[in-house]
Amino acid sequence: MKKTFLVTLIFIQVGLVLLSKTSFANTNDTSFLGENSRWSIDASTRMSRNTDKKHNTFMHAIGLDIHKVFSNDTSDIGTLLFQPYIVRINNNNNPSLTFDDGNDTEITWRMVNFNYTGLSQGQFNIRVGHFEVPFGLEYQLDTNGTLRQFTISDRGIKGDWGVSVNGILPLFEYEIAITRGSGNEIRSHDNPHIFSGRIGTLSNKNMVAGLSWFTGDVLGRNGVTQRQKLGIDASYYYYQWQFKAESSVGSTAKNDTVNALIEALWMNPRESLSSYIQLGYQSTEINHEISNATQSTSYWLAGVQWLDQNGFDISAQYKHKLEDTATIEIDPVLSVQLRYRM
Repeated sequence: MKKTFLVTLIFIQVGLVLLSKTSFANTNDTSFLGENSRWSIDASTRMSRNTDKKHNTFMHAIGLDIHKVFSNDTSDIGTLLFQPYIVRINNNNNPSLTFDDGNDTEITWRMVNFNYTGLSQGQFNIRVGHFEVPFGLEYQLDTNGTLRQFTISDRGIKGDWGVSVNGILPLFEYEIAITRGSGNEIRSHDNPHIFSGRIGTLSNKNMVAGLSWFTGDVLGRNGVTQRQKLGIDASYYYYQWQFKAESSVGSTAKNDTVNALIEALWMNPRESLSSYIQLGYQSTEINHEISNATQSTSYWLAGVQWLDQNGFDISAQYKHKLEDTATIEIDPVLSVQLRYRM
C-alpha cells in the first residue's frame, strides 16, 4: 500500500513539473504546429475501490493531445489527431490486454489517426489509424480518460487500428470501419478483425438516433472471442438536460446476448458542473451448446464531474449492482479521478 501511494505521488509530481515547463511554451509559441492547430498536456490520477472486497486499484496517465487541421487555399484537406499516453496501473486484479499484469506501465494510444476530408466537402472521408470503433453512444461522445462510459464492456474494445469511410450528408451521418480487432496493439495473433459501423441522424439536432453493427473476432487476454452486435441508440437534448438510451442484441462466443442502457444527465448553465445517473442491463446464454438458458444482471451508476476554467477536472462515480449472477458479476465500485489539462 505504501509503495502504491508513493508511486502515485511521484507520478503526480512528474506530471505537474512537465505541465509547468510546457505552459510557458504553450502560451508563447502557439504557432509551432501552424494554423488551425491546438495541443495540450493531459495528466490524471484515478483511484477505484471495490467496496465489497475492500480492494483499491490505481491508474495514472500522462499524455500529449494534438489536433491539427490541414488546409489549402480553398478548403480543408484533413484532420490529424495524435494522442499518445503513458499509463501506469497498480494493484489491478483484472488488467486489460494492454498491460502485462496488474502492476505495469505501458505506452497507449487513444486517438492517433488522419481523416482525409478533401474528396467531397466532408460527405465522403477516409480515416486511417487508431480511432473509436463506430458503435452506439460510445462513438458519439469523447469519453476517453473519463469515468463516464457506456456499453464498451459488451464489445470488449473501444479504440482500434484500421481504416474507415465516414461523412456528413444532408439528412444523416455515417462511419463504416474495418479494424484490426487488437485494440492498442498493431501486431497480434489469432487473426482478430472487426467490421463495424454506425448510421445516424445529424448530431447537431436536439433529437439524435442511430443504427450500429459490430461483427468479428476481438483479441483478449485468453485469445479471440467472436462477437456480433446490432444496436440502436437515441439521444435527446433539452436545455440543460441530456437523455440517452442504447439497446443491442447479438452474441458473444455464440451465446446470445441482450444489452440495454439508459442515462439522464444534468449540466449547469456554465457547463462546469454535471451529474448523471445510468441504469444498465445485460442478459446472456450460459452455454448455447447445452441449452438456451440465460442469466441476467443489472446495475445503477451515479456520477458527478466538475470542470475548472483553469484546466482542472474532478470527477467521482459509484456503480452498484441491482442483480448479478455467478457468470456476470458486478461488484460495487467507487471511483475518484483528478485530471489536469494544459
